[in-house]
Amino acid sequence: MPTILAEAPREYSTGIRPAVEQDLSQILEIERLTFGQQWDYYQFKASLEDVFLVAVDASTGDIVGFIVACCCKVAMRGMILRIAVHPEHQGRGIGTQLIQAAFDKLKELNLGEVDLDVDIIKAGAIHLYKKLGFEVVEVFSPDIEEDESFYIMRRKLA
Repeated sequence: MPTILAEAPREYSTGIRPAVEQDLSQILEIERLTFGQQWDYYQFKASLEDVFLVAVDASTGDIVGFIVACCCKVAMRGMILRIAVHPEHQGRGIGTQLIQAAFDKLKELNLGEVDLDVDIIKAGAIHLYKKLGFEVVEVFSPDIEEDESFYIMRRKLA
């Protein structure tokens, strides 16, 4: 069993640890429930090489959330690619706990800042990211006709 990296406050009894291949079925279910299955098994499996952490319910051993981040050592920057919390466990601080644990891992890799992108319409996520110190650095619209704009947000790690 992998080592738990960070313990959650007692009221949540959730810990954070690195993801392992055996976690992928539960991660895929959270992905499906949260995003409608945008990433597949092979994308998650490849991400095991990156900063890939899971939140585990201490009482059941079930995965209740995950975060995937990659590193660009040349730019001295990390990028949060994916974060999700099982819908039945949202609102308990698990997303915050996952992001904080990812910050710690990215700092260990001597990275200076971290980026993420978020759909402009995701007010709850934007509020969480701002609370954690992220700032909007760019608005990106890949296709003006489709009205699919998102924010690129950045936070210093130091």
